[in-house]
Amino acid sequence: MTQLNQALERPTVPNDTPHLRSHIQAAAEHLQNDSEEMRQCSPEQVLYHDYMQAGAPHGPALYAVKGEHWNGVSPAFLDFINSFRFGRGDMGYAESGYGIQRHRNFMRRLIVSEHHLGERRPAAGLDIDVGCLAMTTRMAMYDMAKVALRHAMEHAPGKTPVALVPTPAWDYRGIFRDVGFEVVFLPLGPRNGWLPDLREWEAIVRDTLADGSRQIAMAVSNPQHNPTGMQWPVEVTRYLLKLCAAQRGFLLLDDAYYCVHDPRAPVVNHLKALLEAFDDKDGKGDAGVLARSGMFERWVATRPFGKQFSCNTMGVAAITTSPKMLRHLNRESWINRYHTNTHNAELMCAWLATPEAADWTIETGLFYTRQKELVRARLKERMGWSDAGLCVGPSTSYMLIEIPGVYQDTNGGIDRFRDDLFFATGTLVSASLFNQTAPVPYVRLHLGSHPDVIEEFLRRWEAAGLRYDMAQTFGGREALARPVAPPVFRQQA
Repeated sequence: MTQLNQALERPTVPNDTPHLRSHIQAAAEHLQNDSEEMRQCSPEQVLYHDYMQAGAPHGPALYAVKGEHWNGVSPAFLDFINSFRFGRGDMGYAESGYGIQRHRNFMRRLIVSEHHLGERRPAAGLDIDVGCLAMTTRMAMYDMAKVALRHAMEHAPGKTPVALVPTPAWDYRGIFRDVGFEVVFLPLGPRNGWLPDLREWEAIVRDTLADGSRQIAMAVSNPQHNPTGMQWPVEVTRYLLKLCAAQRGFLLLDDAYYCVHDPRAPVVNHLKALLEAFDDKDGKGDAGVLARSGMFERWVATRPFGKQFSCNTMGVAAITTSPKMLRHLNRESWINRYHTNTHNAELMCAWLATPEAADWTIETGLFYTRQKELVRARLKERMGWSDAGLCVGPSTSYMLIEIPGVYQDTNGGIDRFRDDLFFATGTLVSASLFNQTAPVPYVRLHLGSHPDVIEEFLRRWEAAGLRYDMAQTFGGREALARPVAPPVFRQQA
């Protein structure tokens, strides 16, 4: 019998789809750390090491913790990157940490356009400037925190500088505590539909200031909120703006998810609302008070693009503020770092100018909406969750999932559930990373990966017996001895 050339043999049916394979490979590369000392900095790397030592019983590790998911980048953007040609001048140190003039001009036009500021005619001293940062917004927040701390020490000597930070939230705490602020958390929860309760926040502020030993030196507004996806009303930013003006504090407006939302839902424009608060032409009312307080020199709005195009490693952002405040930020940048990554800014500005970038922004907003609906429906229909236990807002690439009741009565419940779920299924979600004071027992699931990856998350969860009303915990590392069966494709009926 004639034998086929071995090179022509048909390959075996794979256990994973191509997108799942690329996720698995990237997750392994990012989670593996052979240094015992270094991996102690990352709970995820510690868990991954333990899981691999046990032989990865449930299959390759899957990751949905932070916004970096490694295989959800816009295909058109990836093609754009791979064909882009840099010039020699893109490769050296830059004179300004907040962008060369050409990039700053582009970012200003983008901010004016996308935040609908074209008709604004600011009074003297109230015009904005826009920086093009190529080092992630966390660096800009560090710069801002240092400026704000010096200001607090000068204008409120002897008082403890306080930063007001929402919770659950991104890790603002890590920045402000590191710089020297006391952090006071402003809670969000299901009781108020995951929106700020300003009466509750006002009570916390009163208690904070009651003995006269503290000053509100910083406050954070995160309008398209991470991780709930809820859009805050503009009254929240206005409240924090007036509070900071009265306290001689600074306001951070973190617009990280401004364009990462369901495009069918109107986007709430807090940057425009903030500027309108200064624009009362007769100088009376709040606008007059704000102008006289010097508050226009004490706010910063951050707008990164990594989340919009799933390319967080590029770290390019628009930084909107007053010209004077941008100078202060730039000075801090000079003190603390060399200015690099101009090539990333060149690439991002060029990409943002293409029709494909605008198309992807609409497409990815609908993609996240579909992903949230997929997970919401599966958890409700097959694993016992109710609507009250799931937070699915129109913005951000995350959703919140209430931990099973049995873990709510367990010591260290949120982190314990995250660990146990990984040992039982090989899937990683975010726990106390975002939920710093654990006011609500929820974990965060990132939904940026391809649907094949999310499907495998859900398949493993269901196969391992995850339910909201599960009678007992997974049992920690004991679950490593109970492997979840692998997926089977093209099985014969």
